[in-house]
Amino acid sequence: MTIDPHATAVWLSAASATIVVWTNETVREQHIESEVPPRHRSTGHAPTEHRPSGEGHQDEHMRSFFAAIARALPADDDLLLLGDGEVVGHFAQKVRADDAAQDRQRRVEVERCAPLTEGQLHARVRVFAGAPPKRGLS
Repeated sequence: MTIDPHATAVWLSAASATIVVWTNETVREQHIESEVPPRHRSTGHAPTEHRPSGEGHQDEHMRSFFAAIARALPADDDLLLLGDGEVVGHFAQKVRADDAAQDRQRRVEVERCAPLTEGQLHARVRVFAGAPPKRGLS
């Protein structure tokens, strides 16, 4: 009997998400750009009709971004969510709520980390899936 480890890792920030689906030596990668406008520091002027705050729009963009990422995730894969800010924690809450609503059981782990190279991200998902580490030059 052969073991077919599989898992999905997502590195995300408010600007983008990189999804790596790993199944027994096969890697599929997808990149999703966010349309979330960056948060701006206060200019000292209150929002007005001519200068709106935009916070409501930012939240709506974030919900759309999270929905796009969630649609790209395999429903039966364990998930490793990686990121360097609060966004990864908020996305984990959404995934867990969606899983509970659909009576879906899977492992969802969150790790805060700096941005990873493609090779580092592939290695992290491979180890998370329980596959033996890749050795040698290739």
